[in-house]
Amino acid sequence: MRSFFLFMILLPTLAAAGSLDDYYLSRLAPQYSTAVRPKALAVQPVHAVRSLTGIRHSARRDWNKLEPATQKILAKVLAKPSLAGERSCTPVGGHFTIHYATSGGDAPDSTDANQNNVPDWVEKVAGVFEYVYSVEVGKMGYRPPPTATYDVYLEDLTPQGAYGFTTDNGIPSRPAVSASSFIEIDKAFTDAMFEQTPSGNYTPEQSLRVTAAHEFHHAIQYGYNYYFDIWYAETTSTWMENEVYGSVSQLYSYLSDYLPFTGTIALNAPEGGNSEYGRWIFNRYLTELQGSRTVVRGFWEKLATLPAPADGSDIPMLPVMDSVLNGEVGNNFFGFAKRLFLRNWTSHLADLSFIQPAVLPAQTFTVSGTVQAPIFTLTTPYTFAYYKYLPGTTDGQDLVVNFPGLSSSYAVSAFKQSALGGTQEYQYDAGTQSIRIPAFTSDAVVYLLICNDGGNMQAPYIGSFPADSSSTLDGSALDANVLAIPAQSPVASSTTSSGKSGCFIATAAYGSYLHPKVALLRAFRDDYLLTNAPGRLFVALYYRVSPPIADLIARHSLLRGATRLALAPVILAVEYGRAALLMLICFGFAVPVLGKVRSRRAARRGMVA
Repeated sequence: MRSFFLFMILLPTLAAAGSLDDYYLSRLAPQYSTAVRPKALAVQPVHAVRSLTGIRHSARRDWNKLEPATQKILAKVLAKPSLAGERSCTPVGGHFTIHYATSGGDAPDSTDANQNNVPDWVEKVAGVFEYVYSVEVGKMGYRPPPTATYDVYLEDLTPQGAYGFTTDNGIPSRPAVSASSFIEIDKAFTDAMFEQTPSGNYTPEQSLRVTAAHEFHHAIQYGYNYYFDIWYAETTSTWMENEVYGSVSQLYSYLSDYLPFTGTIALNAPEGGNSEYGRWIFNRYLTELQGSRTVVRGFWEKLATLPAPADGSDIPMLPVMDSVLNGEVGNNFFGFAKRLFLRNWTSHLADLSFIQPAVLPAQTFTVSGTVQAPIFTLTTPYTFAYYKYLPGTTDGQDLVVNFPGLSSSYAVSAFKQSALGGTQEYQYDAGTQSIRIPAFTSDAVVYLLICNDGGNMQAPYIGSFPADSSSTLDGSALDANVLAIPAQSPVASSTTSSGKSGCFIATAAYGSYLHPKVALLRAFRDDYLLTNAPGRLFVALYYRVSPPIADLIARHSLLRGATRLALAPVILAVEYGRAALLMLICFGFAVPVLGKVRSRRAARRGMVA
């Protein structure tokens, strides 16, 4: 009702607002937009968008261009949310505070199997975000956001049709460029728009995982430089999803918004049409070329050294990348265009079939002998296209493609594919201004690559980027599960900042709730124990009796070692399944049998003696 009265009061002003005002209102507060018909307000999106961070960032950037009435509405939209019966949860030693409602439409599932007065889903959210932090900050070396504990809000985002978004807490005071922020994500990810997507079906936990990896990197980006370029912010956050959670392949669905349009959508095009999410594939090429993920981090570290633009605009990211790549980002883009055709990727090999759709030829020609290259229509830098040539004769003569007066803005190459499946590259000859493909017979096809690389014709730059500590580029990072959050009293805020009651047995034995073996046991608990009544009873009993035992173990190194030894058979059985269990049974059976055999042999030796 309050929103209705605000709308009626501001209606005359909003009706006179310009197109920029209505653009932001239609995206962020459609109920106040004069461009939206009332019936459209009830229509819910079929598929959720990856993030609304970009549009919120743009609104803040264009703030002074908006009408006061628009500013008043958007100020409420961009503020931290107010949740009904709000409570919060901060794990011991954690980096995040998870805010959630206890009533109303924003409230998450209240199931609390371990009876610590924190919903299990909230614990899971905390665990996932802590794991994301451990990878992006701890392993990959990114600078953490400039806050002691980072705020994450759970809400029903289905009306907005978004997985989540990150919002800054305000433009930093000059000359500072680092900004704090907060994250809002969907409360459950159980709506069909999250579970049933064009790329396949995903569980709520899978959606939670990639959303946390995506949005937390936006928080990192704000910490580096508030004035980031939106397209690359989304490109990097989307790329990060699969680097943190290699088991979730949702990001491949965004490639269809970019790969079919590489001839018209530039690598550094502004956000729009979701292509900025599909352009994450360029980051994968760079990391493979450099042999390290740190090349991407290098771009953000360079951005952090740049001052705020005088007009408050975003800092174009391509020149930043070009500086880090020694002035050869165009050549890297040309190499990227080749790799998309050759498909000779070197990481995430299990996912190669997901890199779809393949780049299709812009045109197909039937030719013989010497031909002129197609008229260049790629006037926008950092675009490319392929042209397909079929042989017009079967005499096996050479195919010569001429490029008279080839501009330095273009890089070109040709590939001949034989019927047997082999591919041979033929490069441009600057002396003859042509490409010669020998023996073009009826059993072959030639593809001509024309790339507007911004005017750079040298070899791709391979820098001395240090190897990061997140192992090889295989996307095999461990998945996160639920944190062991200490029991909390049912007060207005369930935040806990100290105490050892959260150190349960496995965590105490291995020294960290992020240890891979602890994560393995949590996964077993979630997937096998909490899914049935006897298992839930066991877990509830465990949470009642284990805290004092864990506290004792945590204080004595000998007990920690003994506990790890005692847990080894359990972990082996969980990690390797039935085979390990069978081995343990066989071993348990073999030990007494061997003992009896040895006893009998000893007895016989005694009788003989």
